[in-house]
Amino acid sequence: MLYAHIGLCEGRHEITRDDGKPLTEFIFPQIVENPMDFISNFETAYGALEPLLEVKLYITGLTPCLTATLLAAEKAGVDSLILMHYDRESGKYIPQDVSALL
Repeated sequence: MLYAHIGLCEGRHEITRDDGKPLTEFIFPQIVENPMDFISNFETAYGALEPLLEVKLYITGLTPCLTATLLAAEKAGVDSLILMHYDRESGKYIPQDVSALL
């Protein structure tokens, strides 16, 4: 399976994908003007996810943006969604498959 590797919020820290390449694509820009604008956050996430079927999402920030992205993934028809959580102890990202919840 080939996944699109996408970060949630740009500029939080440098990220190396699980395939060793640097992460360069993000759903939300470095500065989210209004994290509490839930509708706008959903629309931004939906626009980024709509053409994708398989996504590895590197969690890098704001909970309202993550919530909007999870809702948008379901609405956009993403078939496979793997949340990548940073583990401070190992320095690596640990996958959480939430595909069954979509």
